[in-house]
Amino acid sequence: MSGAWWTARDPRARLLFALLLTAAALAAPADRVAWLLLPAGAVALASLDAAGLRRLVRAVVVLALFTAVANAFLVAGPRLGPGWLGPFRPGMDGFLLGAAQGLRLAVLAAAAAALVASTAALDLAASLEWGVRHRPGLRQRVHALVFPGVLALGLAGALAAEAARVREVDRLRAGPLRARGLRALGGLLGAWFAAVVERAERLAAVLTRRGYRPDRPLGFPRVYRLGPGDGLLVLAGVLCFLPGSLG
Repeated sequence: MSGAWWTARDPRARLLFALLLTAAALAAPADRVAWLLLPAGAVALASLDAAGLRRLVRAVVVLALFTAVANAFLVAGPRLGPGWLGPFRPGMDGFLLGAAQGLRLAVLAAAAAALVASTAALDLAASLEWGVRHRPGLRQRVHALVFPGVLALGLAGALAAEAARVREVDRLRAGPLRARGLRALGGLLGAWFAAVVERAERLAAVLTRRGYRPDRPLGFPRVYRLGPGDGLLVLAGVLCFLPGSLG
């Protein structure tokens, strides 16, 4: 799967594919989980750069090894090794169960990483609202839950830039922070907090002027168009889900 093809798909199709792949990983029997790594790995390769792939692989390997080793010692069953090791003997049944759980975690992590890397926060929020568009009450609850998260993601970079600006101003005024101790750090944090509060007040004022109220049926204005490629992607998600769900 090429990165251009995946990122060109409608965000609703990408979200639905990721949800179907997640459900498949959770529902599939242990002997059928491994093949789900193929679609999960394909979308991860299409979405992540080299650095992102390295981070994903490291995280997945650590989680999978921890899960396999923990289950090898905690799950009841026949033990391996000499008897004098006592409770420190691992069990093959537990190890195999942990390995299957590690594969499930790998699929979940790859699907989530691909979706987050390829879908903007507003597109993801709009796709979630679109999924419950026929239930106005539920849509409002989804909006109330998602909107603060979208704002937080959008402001994360701005807050980091504000922190860098405050630190640079402080360095120019008083010299390196390392030489002035914890008291100077406290003052720097206070200045950053004041700048954050001021930015939040400006944002609230802008939202109010534009008519935003949490109790009103507002959504994320996005125009999407589903195409044949989006249908193929959803069909691929269904094909991933059905074999495991049907046993």
